[in-house]
Amino acid sequence: MKTKYVLTTILMVFALSINLQAQTKKDQSKKTVMFNVSMHCESCQRKIEKNIAYEKGVKDMAVKLEDKTVTIKFDTLKTNESKLIKAFNDLGYEANVVKTETPVGNRK
Repeated sequence: MKTKYVLTTILMVFALSINLQAQTKKDQSKKTVMFNVSMHCESCQRKIEKNIAYEKGVKDMAVKLEDKTVTIKFDTLKTNESKLIKAFNDLGYEANVVKTETPVGNRK
């Protein structure tokens, strides 16, 4: 009976460890970048919101017309800053990186 309890405990700890490692890798693959974008009006804002949000890897997005900035949280395994800048360019807007926030696990 004691052996069964010990084996069950070991298996539970092992399973929790694997789950924690997978979650950490998932969190580390996320990155937040702020872009300065050449938008001028609410129509530009809506166009960006409707199109960039559906780019592969984009998880969250905030568009501020008054600051002319777009902050995007994305999965680094699926996209990067260059691809996102190309997506802005394809819509007819110039974009450049203003600020990058890397998750704590990615900092060196």
